[in-house]
Amino acid sequence: MILVFLRKHLGRLDTQLVLLSAIILLLKLSIISKPWPKLPPSQCVNPPLSTDCALIFDEAHYVPAARKMLMGIAVNNEHPPLSKALIVLGILLFGDNPIGWRVFMAISGAASVYLLGKMANFVLKNNVLALCSATLFACDVTSFNISSMAILDAPAMMFSLLSALLFLQGRYFTSGIVMSLALLCKISSAFILLGLMLYLFLKMCYLRMRLVDAIRETLKVFEKTAITSLAILLAGLAVYDYSFKAYSTPFQHLDYILNYHTILTFKEGDVVHMPITWASPIVSFPREAYFVVTVTVDGREYHPIAYYGMQSPLWLMTWPLLAFATYSSISSLKRKTFPDNEVLTISWISMTYLTFFPLAYILHRWVYPFYFYSTVPMLAVGLTCIFGEDKLSKIILFVICALQIGWFIVWFPVKPQWLIDFLLSVGLPA
Repeated sequence: MILVFLRKHLGRLDTQLVLLSAIILLLKLSIISKPWPKLPPSQCVNPPLSTDCALIFDEAHYVPAARKMLMGIAVNNEHPPLSKALIVLGILLFGDNPIGWRVFMAISGAASVYLLGKMANFVLKNNVLALCSATLFACDVTSFNISSMAILDAPAMMFSLLSALLFLQGRYFTSGIVMSLALLCKISSAFILLGLMLYLFLKMCYLRMRLVDAIRETLKVFEKTAITSLAILLAGLAVYDYSFKAYSTPFQHLDYILNYHTILTFKEGDVVHMPITWASPIVSFPREAYFVVTVTVDGREYHPIAYYGMQSPLWLMTWPLLAFATYSSISSLKRKTFPDNEVLTISWISMTYLTFFPLAYILHRWVYPFYFYSTVPMLAVGLTCIFGEDKLSKIILFVICALQIGWFIVWFPVKPQWLIDFLLSVGLPA
């Protein structure tokens, strides 16, 4: 009876995605307390901040901001407040410590794995391929690390993926409501919305044929999603501004956010990892150390704690994926069929990745490799779409999944001693 029950339920995609997300959540919770601060919170509010505050990467901005919000101080107004409010809630529930800072980020990161799997299944109509997509995303090192830190990105991703799933299902108004929560976490979530709108517009152009009709139908959806998102975003900013006496109107606050990010430009001589380096195996950006502890014993150096921003095998598939999606789209259009999945892939990647090329190379806007986090979900879906057609392709897909999992194990941010010893024994970095 038990075996029948397990076979019946474990064969369901929902069960598999829940298990995968639960594993990712348990992994996040198992390392949530590392590093642990040596200094009290009162000494980790104003810069310069010591490494003894145990803040990873941009936690140095957002954890102090959450502490000031608890004091009733409006701070870090260049970003919307929702992710910081979740950090505040975690502190109130679990204390001003790494568990409190990161618990809701860990939950958001794990939930994103489930939502990506659901979206992949809706797009691909195949349980095995959807599970592969979720695994590729779950085992992306940078995505795992970013969604384990007390920064803005994990809740923004969770709400963005839920909004995207609703959008693809045609539930545009609900999608707009959820997207507003993503925007209240991080304004750059708008790039995912723009990718979805571009996909819809191109689809309308094919179905309606006449450009005017395509624009009209797209604008109808735009009203339900983007306008709804903007209205709720302004309402959320208004609540924050009134509570913290930050701005007279939410329009002033939104104007400040947009202007602030416009003026963040680099000069000649600044070290900037340009977008071409994010997804290239030839001119790749150097591994970025977010928080690294180095230990040397008997001449052996290893890193028991090492949060990195880095490429994974999935990132290196970006340009081949775009090339194949473009070729496949042209072939489908010649056969008088709309290349739905390919257009979605191209649109999403264009808005979340290719957009940064003119921003960086022409406008000299500061860019960072971790921005690629918004692109990774569609790489996972698009790649599975490519390699899901025949047996040989699926073997290649399973090999890529295995490489992604292996890469994840090698670069897992907080390693137990047995894993460190094993990696060192086989000549791998630890």
